[in-house]
Amino acid sequence: MKTYKKGIALSLAILIAASTSVPAFAAENTSAKEEVIYIMTQADGTVDNINVVNLFCGGNITDYGDYSSVKMLTTTDEINQTGDTITFSSSAEKVYYQGTLKEKEIPWNISIQYFLDNKEYTAEEIAGKSGSLEIKISITENSDCKGSYFNDYALQSTFVLDTDICSNIQADGATVANVGSDKQLLYTVLPGKGLEASIYADVKNFEMDSVSINGIKLNLNVEIDDEELTEKVEELMEATQKLNDGATEIYDGTEDLKTGSSSLDTGISSLNSGVSDLDSGIATLQNGMKSMQTGLNTLNGQSSTLTKSSTQIKTALETIQNNLSAVSISADQLQQLTSASSKIKSGISNLSEGISSLKNNLGYAQYKAVMSQNGLDIDSLKNNNQQAITNCSNQIESLNQTIATLENQTGYESQVTQLREQVSNLENIIQLLSANNVAIGGTESYLNSVSQGVDDLYNGVATLQNEYDKFDTAISELADSLSGMVTKMSELTTGINQLVTNYKEFDNGLNTYTDGVATIVSGYNQMVSGISSLASGSKELLNGSDKLSSGSSELYDGIAALCDGAKELNDGTSELNSETSKMDTEILDKIDEILSSIEGEKTETKSFVSEKNKNVDNVQFVIKTSAIEKEEPEVEKKEQSETKSLWQKFIQLFGF
Repeated sequence: MKTYKKGIALSLAILIAASTSVPAFAAENTSAKEEVIYIMTQADGTVDNINVVNLFCGGNITDYGDYSSVKMLTTTDEINQTGDTITFSSSAEKVYYQGTLKEKEIPWNISIQYFLDNKEYTAEEIAGKSGSLEIKISITENSDCKGSYFNDYALQSTFVLDTDICSNIQADGATVANVGSDKQLLYTVLPGKGLEASIYADVKNFEMDSVSINGIKLNLNVEIDDEELTEKVEELMEATQKLNDGATEIYDGTEDLKTGSSSLDTGISSLNSGVSDLDSGIATLQNGMKSMQTGLNTLNGQSSTLTKSSTQIKTALETIQNNLSAVSISADQLQQLTSASSKIKSGISNLSEGISSLKNNLGYAQYKAVMSQNGLDIDSLKNNNQQAITNCSNQIESLNQTIATLENQTGYESQVTQLREQVSNLENIIQLLSANNVAIGGTESYLNSVSQGVDDLYNGVATLQNEYDKFDTAISELADSLSGMVTKMSELTTGINQLVTNYKEFDNGLNTYTDGVATIVSGYNQMVSGISSLASGSKELLNGSDKLSSGSSELYDGIAALCDGAKELNDGTSELNSETSKMDTEILDKIDEILSSIEGEKTETKSFVSEKNKNVDNVQFVIKTSAIEKEEPEVEKKEQSETKSLWQKFIQLFGF
């Protein structure tokens, strides 16, 4: 488009210049009339007068025009004017006559304004001034002028600035040429178009020659090869279709990503809720186990008293055994013996009850029951953890696929970074959940082991209690026997010996029992420490789950925004594709329209002077403004009479 536009503009400029450079010598046509309209204006474009030079072949001529005066230019033949009718006869091959029109309406409104340092001046005021100059030119249609000249005629406006007084000249849209020391600025105005332009310059003692505006009827025959342009347009249309297809694929992918991230966000919210319940349950378990630890510590604390009392009894029995022959047994001593035996029996009974309670509450089944009462199903937790691990693994695989897709696209680097952070968070969650399941399994193994030990301890205490019941009965019977059979010392000695033997076995069993209690307490302390670590890990898991939930929500919001952006892109490319689907034919139609406008309408040339004039071959317009000149001192010149040539008459006619 640019190439042939430049060619047309150049052709137009040459045509106008050739047609108007010497307007008095227009192309010869022996069968028709030609009109050259000379319009003199003030420096601001206001019309002063309009003179028409009419060209005919010789003969008897009748012409029409509303002239204020007429005169022959090339012959001395008589010319007559009656109203708007002009007649003359001439034998010359070509005859020129001039008429001055009464009407001053022309097809164009011409306005030229002058500004210096942003202040407007008249042409008379700005002459000789210096500063920053702006000349505003406006050419529009004059609706008060009859005819279709505005739509049929092209104009060329020429401004000439002397570079000795004008510098830094700027004129957007003008063709600039250097003519000696002058800078010539040409504006070409196509038919039906106006002109709005500004010329800028820094001036010193400003003056400017007349502005000339030439107008001719434009009738160009331009042929353009649009095949290459059409091929480029088709390539653009194909690229637009591919762009639209790519935008559609991106939008579909972001929709899938949005759906997946929504499922991920929902799953992580459920996981976060479960982890919160787990944390609460573990806290409850921790408190319960601390209470049980206190009970076991109390029980373990009583073991020393129990073993000490048993040792005292054994020592007393051994003393009785060793000194039975020398000891006189009194009722008080027998009472002390039975009382001590009763205390031991009561302690063993309390110990049995404590171990029974411990047995009923220490097993893994009891642990699960307590957790369930506090709102946490251990089995469901393990299953949910495993399911969450599977879901997280699936999400990691999906996110990695999405990352691979987005890495092949440009403009999604921040989304890829967010997705990779989510993959890292999901991998951390998998580690935490796996550790949680391992901790639950370890708790089960430990509680089962401890529970088995408690069962053995309970059986031992039951045996101990049963044996001590027999021993206590024997003590009571012994005391009764001693009270009534003090004299039967030999039998008593035998009984004491047997009692000492039996009590030693009991004392050994009691020591074994207290050692077992100490072991249980030590192991239980380790379990409480493990539960504390589990609680701490649960807190970390909860915090990680909260961060993951927050990150998942941010990821979903980001992907939703990405999806919205992709939809807007898809809508835009769809609209672009729709708008450009007929671009090839529209551009060709526009080229035809532009060519039609610059080729000009092939209408009949009509007289500017009068509708009565027929067979008009050519009408041209030559518009010239007054020059802007500084006032010079008047110098008297000696008048000389001379004979003027035809060319000098034309020069004088146009104000030179």
